[in-house]
Amino acid sequence: MNMNRRKGLMALSLAAVMTAGSTAVALADEPGVVPGEAYTEAMARLQDNHMEYDELTELIKNYYAPIKSAYSMIDTMEEDQGSIATAMRVVADDYMSQADQLADVLGSGNPAVMQVVGGARMLRSSAGSMDRAIERSKSGRSVDRQVNMIVSGAETLMNQYEYYLAQRTVVAKALEIARTAQAIQQTMQAQGLAVDADVLSAAAQLSSAKSQMESIDAGIDQIYKTLCYYTGWDKGADTVIGPVPAADPSVIGTLDLASDKETAVNNNYSLISMRSGSGAGMSDFQVRTTKGMTQKANKMRTVDYSEDQLRSDMQTLYDTILEKKAAYDSASTAYQSAQLTWNAAQIQRQNGTLSQIQFMQQELAYLQAQSGFKCADLNLQQALRNYQWAVKGVSVSAG
Repeated sequence: MNMNRRKGLMALSLAAVMTAGSTAVALADEPGVVPGEAYTEAMARLQDNHMEYDELTELIKNYYAPIKSAYSMIDTMEEDQGSIATAMRVVADDYMSQADQLADVLGSGNPAVMQVVGGARMLRSSAGSMDRAIERSKSGRSVDRQVNMIVSGAETLMNQYEYYLAQRTVVAKALEIARTAQAIQQTMQAQGLAVDADVLSAAAQLSSAKSQMESIDAGIDQIYKTLCYYTGWDKGADTVIGPVPAADPSVIGTLDLASDKETAVNNNYSLISMRSGSGAGMSDFQVRTTKGMTQKANKMRTVDYSEDQLRSDMQTLYDTILEKKAAYDSASTAYQSAQLTWNAAQIQRQNGTLSQIQFMQQELAYLQAQSGFKCADLNLQQALRNYQWAVKGVSVSAG
């Protein structure tokens, strides 16, 4: 067989394998494959009208358009790489077969035989490299890191959403009291028992309470819309945002700060990028254009400096946990005390020893303590999550 004919057959082999690979991908997308029960249940849970804290990762992966598109492109790239790698192996095998035939005639040391063998080895090496690239892509995709960063932010938003709801309960009661107080002052004024200053003061308090309510509602609405955006929900779908899990103070005792500092340094996405030589997320062009920066600025960007800074940030995150735990304990004590006072106030109201406005003020004090404990719980929970995300590699503000 002459060399031109051999090249033609190799080209046909490559084309055939590529065609077969494309057909396999197409068949994989054909309808008729019945998903498992667990998968069906999981998807049904994601698609109901409740957005739960533990669903955020899958909601963002499956319904946040830019991330979903990125995963789709990666999957397509891996399928293409797999097909090409297979084709390379087929061609390499054909090369080796031709080399054996040539060796029988020309001898194994013949330059032509050695050239064909070298080509086969090169193709096999390239195929192996593509396989390893695919495996790395599956185990450490940059998109996974982006997802983690988005999920971290979404968790913070859900925490803030519930924080606002807890405060809203207090403001709503304050608004109710302000309206009642104004009505009382207006009635007393009509009876000549209140001066204009008292009426104006009640009106000012009512206006202030309304303003606070509007501000909180605006914050709740904006957080709601942002969460819906990241999780792919239709803003008009009446989505219910579920609760944030309560903080678990017992976790604090299991934290190993010294070990976690080093784990965070090894896992941090920005540091991984810097160690790879491309800079902290910079393109090659950006790296080249920053070479003229001052020596001090360059030093600030060294890996060693960044690692030390992250260790310092981890210390701050840990200290924040302890600070929030102290506030949590204090708020818990205050809430328990307020509960006793509120129980007594209800008895006094039944006995007629408390006026309506006095009773409402006692209820407000109780709601303030209740909200204070809830907010302290949310603050501790968020502090713990910030620390845990930092250990996993996400850059978290330590301020």
